[in-house]
Amino acid sequence: MPEQNGIGAYAAYLPAYALTGTSLDGAEPPPGGPARGVAAFDEDTVTMAVEALREIAAGTPAGRQLLLATTGAPYDGKTSAGIVHEALGLDPGVAAADLRGHRSGAVALDLVLRGGATAALADVRTTRPGAPDELAQGDAAAAFTAGDAAAVLLARAGRTAEVLDRWRLPGERHDRVWDERFTAEILVASGREAARRALAEAGLDAVDHVVVASSNARAAAALRRALGGSGADAAVERLTGHTGAAHPGLLLAATLDTARPGQTILLLSAAEGADAFVLRAGDGVGSARGGRPVREQLAARQDLAYGRYLRWRGLLDVQGPARPAAPAPAAPPMHRRAGWKYRLEGGRCDACGAVTTPPGRVCASCGVAGGTGGGEKVTLRDRVATVVSVTRDHLTTMPEAEVAIVVADFDDDGLGGGRLSAYAADVEPAAVTVGMRMRPTFRRLWTTDAIHNYFWKLRPWGATTDDD
Repeated sequence: MPEQNGIGAYAAYLPAYALTGTSLDGAEPPPGGPARGVAAFDEDTVTMAVEALREIAAGTPAGRQLLLATTGAPYDGKTSAGIVHEALGLDPGVAAADLRGHRSGAVALDLVLRGGATAALADVRTTRPGAPDELAQGDAAAAFTAGDAAAVLLARAGRTAEVLDRWRLPGERHDRVWDERFTAEILVASGREAARRALAEAGLDAVDHVVVASSNARAAAALRRALGGSGADAAVERLTGHTGAAHPGLLLAATLDTARPGQTILLLSAAEGADAFVLRAGDGVGSARGGRPVREQLAARQDLAYGRYLRWRGLLDVQGPARPAAPAPAAPPMHRRAGWKYRLEGGRCDACGAVTTPPGRVCASCGVAGGTGGGEKVTLRDRVATVVSVTRDHLTTMPEAEVAIVVADFDDDGLGGGRLSAYAADVEPAAVTVGMRMRPTFRRLWTTDAIHNYFWKLRPWGATTDDD
């Protein structure tokens, strides 16, 4: 258990794409309008959770929990958090569990703050084309580990209200929404009472930062006014959309990015009731973040055309190439080669020290047989590689006209290097060049026979994408 209830480290992950308009006729959206984050066609809640957690979760000790909070897990009946656990290479003694529903993000935060868990809050939000809130929903992930460096919990209060606000039936893809004028009254009443109780328990009349997360825009605006919020959280939301279960975590991460030690934060999540947390920024808040700040990620996003977004989401049915679907992965080899598939582990040769990928019985460098079989396993997932060749595939079964496949050599750094052949991600195929620096990113390659095939791709690594 942490010495104090609170947050030891945090991170946020925003996809590389933003949608600013919903016109199919090419009309330009008005300047300064809202935008939503869009997960790429090969991303889902599992892959985004891995990207958010990979910077901060490595030290999660056995006996703790790894939680995935989402409204859109890629599997029903199977624990999606287990895939995240495997990709991060966590101790097998760390229990993995899913939390579902619109309130699950706040519950996951509570279990981090008071129970010492490690959690990822991730969601991919999809509406029907033309829905009034199409740009008001978005995709993102946030991650938190227990401790007290980033923030300390001063008080917490919650209220439950059974209300038909936002829901969908099993097998449905899009949420149904009741008239927000009715549900806003219930959520505002729950939110104000939860905030009042939390502030009273903390002994505070006011705080330095007010953060409100609610998919009901009318309720969120009313609660911000009632609690004296500055609107900084609303400004972030206008550029991301409401990111479902991830939203309270995303807005909290954006606030911690700018908070100074000792400042107080009221985080209020209004969904089927309300959850209020009063936090004090820790002495280490400035160094507790993993990865880039939220606003820096927002500034680096690429604009996405509406038609491309519809193809990615499967909302626009287009004719693909006459090419058979990729074969489905099988359970036995996935289990036997989990180190390579999920953690991108190569084998270091006992004879020459080079790394062979995937691990094999013969060293790819010196040719010694058996040298990598029992040798040290080296993970390449957090290392940077340089592209040495590029191929552009124009017959891909993915929802793109073409994709780039690269061969890249990993930096040696005294660890033996290694080579990877992989798809390029988050970059136009024509922009991929020999010499480009890239870093692995966990993605979903395809889905066949109801089995999701996860592996690592390579995305550009540099001043415009990530910190080196």
